[in-house]
Amino acid sequence: MTVPLKVLIVSPIPSHPAVQGNSVRILAFGAELKRRGVMADFLYYGMEGLSKEQAEVMIGFWHRFFFVRSQPLSRPSHARSWGIDDWCADQLCDTVRELAATHRYDAIIVNYVWMSKVLTGIHGPLKVIDTHDLFGDRHLTAEEQGLEPRWFFTTVEEERRGFERADVVIAIQENEAEAIQDRFTGKVLTVGHPVEPGFLMGPWAPNPSFTFGYLGSGNPWNVRSVLAIDTALARDRVARWALAGTISRRRLSLQSHPFLLGVVERVERFYDVVECVLNPMLGGTGLKIKTIEAIAFGKPVIGTRDAFEGMRPEHDFHRLDTIDAMIGAMKAYTASGALREELALSSRSLFVRYMAAVTQGYDALVTLIRQHRTSRARTRDDTAATAGTAGRFPNRLAAPAPPTG
Repeated sequence: MTVPLKVLIVSPIPSHPAVQGNSVRILAFGAELKRRGVMADFLYYGMEGLSKEQAEVMIGFWHRFFFVRSQPLSRPSHARSWGIDDWCADQLCDTVRELAATHRYDAIIVNYVWMSKVLTGIHGPLKVIDTHDLFGDRHLTAEEQGLEPRWFFTTVEEERRGFERADVVIAIQENEAEAIQDRFTGKVLTVGHPVEPGFLMGPWAPNPSFTFGYLGSGNPWNVRSVLAIDTALARDRVARWALAGTISRRRLSLQSHPFLLGVVERVERFYDVVECVLNPMLGGTGLKIKTIEAIAFGKPVIGTRDAFEGMRPEHDFHRLDTIDAMIGAMKAYTASGALREELALSSRSLFVRYMAAVTQGYDALVTLIRQHRTSRARTRDDTAATAGTAGRFPNRLAAPAPPTG
């Protein structure tokens, strides 16, 4: 009988509730490992707090759930950016080392390069970083797009230092994998974001209330993009649209007056009432998980090139260059039933192609972990055999000669 692989996932973001892209990623990542027979433990470094209800759900989902209370942040190590270890407390590193020694994991997977310090001083497990995004010079990217840098950002050199603590670094899309390979001497693996095929798992709700809708978190890039399309829709009204997600908490002053659905407990509620999903993403970094989720629900999607980055789209409405082009696409969509059907089919086709690549990525990751465990076991066996031989004959040349005569 094959012994299941044992993995510890370390994250500063909870897996539940999955109401923003990073928590959705973490939850899906764990589900894919479990689907492949991996016993996945989860250590949450509570940077976003922890309610009793959250803890209960996470205890039920993960094989084991551990919690370390986060420590207050001190001043940045650098004048214009954070140091790679500024957000990773020594207490967390100590806990990870204790768990690794106790449970003898086959792999430790750390979410975000700025948590890579937990991999130091650990020997045995395969050490993996799931990057989610690139953080080297991220503040410069934000400033170029007219946004104030927020959350974590560091220098390329600091990010490189974090990568070098791992055996494997995971990119969420291929163009980021290429950038990481320039900064890292080890193995780089692309593992995209898996979503269940919602359009195959239940009937569509008939007659959705809104022709268009947007679902997203309140990060600066999303806010900028929503404000841009709101301005365009206030000038050139196309159809009624709805806004949902944690971006609703930003209380934006929107001129086109979308219907505010708020934070939906179940994303199905959003997709049941919206016919076509919008993603007017302007710039930003990382994979746009909300785009993948929308096509997984079989919805036609209209979006910019940035919204579909890393997905290899084929339809023109999946690679629009400007907000004005999105408005034109929305007008064309409302005017043509044939175009509406074509866009829905193209979105579903893109989902199928993308998920095939994602499945290969997770299979490759689990294979690497299994190969590492096999290699470790072989090394231990060789060491034990050598030690046993050495105990009987510390020096073969010095072994006693057989008696003669």
